[in-house]
Amino acid sequence: MKIIINDANILIDLVHLGLMNEFIQLDLELKTTDFVFEELNDDQKIVIQGYVNSNHIEVIATEEEEDFQSITTILENSSGLSFEDCSVWHYANKLNGILLSGDGKLRRQAIANGISVRGILYVFDQLLVNNLISFDYAIEKLEQLYEINPRLPINSKNERIINWSLQKHIEEQ
Repeated sequence: MKIIINDANILIDLVHLGLMNEFIQLDLELKTTDFVFEELNDDQKIVIQGYVNSNHIEVIATEEEEDFQSITTILENSSGLSFEDCSVWHYANKLNGILLSGDGKLRRQAIANGISVRGILYVFDQLLVNNLISFDYAIEKLEQLYEINPRLPINSKNERIINWSLQKHIEEQ
């Protein structure tokens, strides 16, 4: 089981797409930070809180001075990241987990510092590999995702649609 530290944009997209029930069925230890949770709007918080209450997602409460200091250090040494971004980076590093984010700045800087980072397309790939959604449903939801988030990589989208249309999985890189 891999530890996954979720950034707000991933949770927001999964809630919007109605894929949270499938997401929590993956063999992953899902976590986010209290700071990220506070970034969600009220409707999103209600959905995520349900998964927190059922122990499918853990909201990490930042209470230790050492954690605050580490997050602040990342913030001071990064470019254009928010405190919330730095909190997920810190906990991905501290827990040796995978940072799940679609934020380009956060992704680039975390990867450059040795953090394993994945995005929403990784989630789709995992949902398919684990037979939690069908290829047709994945294509439908991917198209829906690109309507609400057109900044995602178009080549990766096209590759998936071609492969999924042929009922083929994408190999993890």
